[in-house]
Amino acid sequence: MRRSENGETGNMQRFWPLHKNGYSAFRQLAIAVGVIAVLVPFASNRRDAVAQSGLNQTGAADPVASGTATLQVYSRLTVVDVTATDASGQPVQGLQRSDFSILEDGKPQPIRNFEEVSSHLVEPPPELPPNVYTNLTPPAPSSAVNIILLDLANEAPVDDTSVRQISESTLMQHNVKVAAIQAVQNMPTGTQIAVIAMTNNLRIVQGFTSDRALLTAAIQAVPYDLLGMSTSNGSQGTGNGNQGLGNGNQGSGNGSGQCVQMNIRNESVLESLDRIAVDSMTIHGRKNLIWFTVGVPAIADPGLEASCLPDYQRELSNAYALLTAAQVSIYPIDATTQLSVHEFNTNGAGPLGTSQLAEQMVAEATGGVASWGSNDMTSPVLSAIENGANYYSIAFVPPDAKYDGAHHTIDVKVDRPGVHLIFRNGYYSEDTKKMKMPPGLSLSMSPPPAKDGDMKAAMSRGMETSQQIVFDVGVEPSTQPPPPGSPVILGTLNPKLRNKRLTRYGFNYSVPGQQIAFKDGKKGTHNGALDFDIAVYDSNDRLLTGLSQIVKMTLTDDSYRKMIASNEPIRLSQQIDLPPGQLFLRVGVLDHTSDKTGTLEIPLTVGKR
Repeated sequence: MRRSENGETGNMQRFWPLHKNGYSAFRQLAIAVGVIAVLVPFASNRRDAVAQSGLNQTGAADPVASGTATLQVYSRLTVVDVTATDASGQPVQGLQRSDFSILEDGKPQPIRNFEEVSSHLVEPPPELPPNVYTNLTPPAPSSAVNIILLDLANEAPVDDTSVRQISESTLMQHNVKVAAIQAVQNMPTGTQIAVIAMTNNLRIVQGFTSDRALLTAAIQAVPYDLLGMSTSNGSQGTGNGNQGLGNGNQGSGNGSGQCVQMNIRNESVLESLDRIAVDSMTIHGRKNLIWFTVGVPAIADPGLEASCLPDYQRELSNAYALLTAAQVSIYPIDATTQLSVHEFNTNGAGPLGTSQLAEQMVAEATGGVASWGSNDMTSPVLSAIENGANYYSIAFVPPDAKYDGAHHTIDVKVDRPGVHLIFRNGYYSEDTKKMKMPPGLSLSMSPPPAKDGDMKAAMSRGMETSQQIVFDVGVEPSTQPPPPGSPVILGTLNPKLRNKRLTRYGFNYSVPGQQIAFKDGKKGTHNGALDFDIAVYDSNDRLLTGLSQIVKMTLTDDSYRKMIASNEPIRLSQQIDLPPGQLFLRVGVLDHTSDKTGTLEIPLTVGKR
């Protein structure tokens, strides 16, 4: 709910031999059907998907595809998101522009734009029959979205030859994953969450979704990071390839191997924040970054830096500037609180308390709330989701228009007793248009479009759900074993898996016919074509197998009118053999006439036979 006040302003045979019982004819309509099964080299990750689509969610050329990230800044307004709570921590709604005053460097500023954003209850969707899934998702309760950052790199042991440190690190990361899973299982219906993991690279584990089962499976599949000083040294860095982290001051951090390691990890944090901010800028509204962390005192407070570490303040101010421009508020959750040995430390923290102080500083600088000192890490996640879903967006024109890198303080007051405000306490006057941007992550609230009948990008692991075509699909193992001598339905199965004992699964689609576009043909006929696709990934986002089936339809005029009048569904069955393990099934439907798509992702554990 919004209330706004606007102020002044692959090399294989092309056709796969299908099992003769692998597909059923359309049983509901008199449709002449031509079926073509093709092997599709789906994009194996989100970056490939964006590069193939060439578009971002705004329809503009995506900077990731061109290799250079750019920002569009249209006005010099400073936007401050303010959360207002009562004594019990519940959101205070209904405040007016006149209730607020805002100050920069202690001087009152006229409020130019004012908007209240509040959440509302969303009814759970109707329960589906067992093993039936739909891409029709509930509406979001708020325009705010949430990003869970699993900072496993900084929760890794300092010395990976130490049994005690490995044990503590494993326990910490386990507790973090459990807390994150409990949070998504108890989040309000429709809440949009993306999951990012930072290990030796920064990886989108799951794009924005409100699907609790999908988020749970994605978090469970994230491996522990147990690389310490013996493997993370100055010569190795922390990552290879396009998404490697820690490329800033790695020439710094001279001294012991631990100092080099600390510097690499600190640089990784700063670069990760930059990337998340840059990628979030095309998503409208507030983003709540829920960060499971061990604290970053050497970054947040210059007085806590070890002498062997560089000064991170310039990089930190750049990160804050980008986070401000992207409307990202950070909610640090201390991951050390459940450990019996609290000296666990990977970032150069001194006595107990400095890490928590650093977490508080990061929260205050970005308008979030830090949490520590409790064994309960789930409640702070749910509080951050609620806190960040209800806020007031206040904008003013800064009195000094110069981009000189100076820090300006912000204070917000409200003329209501008993109301507690949370907001970022300042900003850096940086021209983000002139800053060198790191490559983005392809975070988006919109799935990539199908271009000229190509839906490789939309079928990539972790991409957002498309609802341009709404459909249901039943997915379950076949009840009858394949007849002796029948061919294996492998699709584009990785050759390394051909000797695995596979399980045949059936996919039964139901697509309401009124959604499908038809072209007028000869003698009053109507012609359409649908593409039914399956892409199967493992927990490391590797494409294991896939199948694409084009269905061509020619309807008589009577059949066409009957379908439109009754919204009779188009039904299709597919079969494919799946390897054992934790899988993520990407299922999609493409209308070749309109280029509209429907996609969904299903977590599936296939047992060994």
